[in-house]
Amino acid sequence: MIRAVTFDAFGTLIDTGRDVLIHVARAVCQDHRPGLAPETLLETWDRYFFGAQYDEFQNLATTTEDSLEKAMADHRIDAEPGPYVEMLERMWSHAQAYPETARVLARMDGLPRAVVSNADDAFLKDILRKNGLAFDHVVTSEGVRAYKPRARIFEVALDRLGAEPGEVVHVGDSLTADVEGASRLGMPTVWVNRGRLVRGASDPRPDHEIPDLTPLPALLDGLRRGA
Repeated sequence: MIRAVTFDAFGTLIDTGRDVLIHVARAVCQDHRPGLAPETLLETWDRYFFGAQYDEFQNLATTTEDSLEKAMADHRIDAEPGPYVEMLERMWSHAQAYPETARVLARMDGLPRAVVSNADDAFLKDILRKNGLAFDHVVTSEGVRAYKPRARIFEVALDRLGAEPGEVVHVGDSLTADVEGASRLGMPTVWVNRGRLVRGASDPRPDHEIPDLTPLPALLDGLRRGA
């Protein structure tokens, strides 16, 4: 039986994510390699970010800059990544919740919920506060010192919710960070596919797929009833 739900933040609750990252990747390409597709640069950037292995934990800002620097080097872009990471942070700091977010969360009153996000702690909590979004728990990569899709960040959320993996649905927009990460622990997953992307045969498989958060309350009601 479903007892709680966890949410990714950016691209799921908050109107940023891939669009903002593509915007930054496009700026890098336009400034230094106009012939390079921004999607190609972002794919390389993603690979370094999600595959990052460090002896000591690095916060999101540092990891983002380090992974972008490596991606730029791979594509023969000789430039400093810092200004582009600052651009990304400026755009994120003004992030707004998706139009349906508050309405959907209001329909879920009584169901414990947590945010599980690759984000620096104060930064994310400030954005949630600005948007009037309240959660029982906010679990960040900085607070836990681990990034999705690694198990640790999900395990902390489960511990704080006092629930087993099969009792908590995870909702997110990333097939890698959210669907793959949560599925490894046995959490049911909901993929929020706002971009109407076509999932490849080798991509992680979500248990459910929705175009935005609007259908989520009905979906969760069905899961709680065992439908």
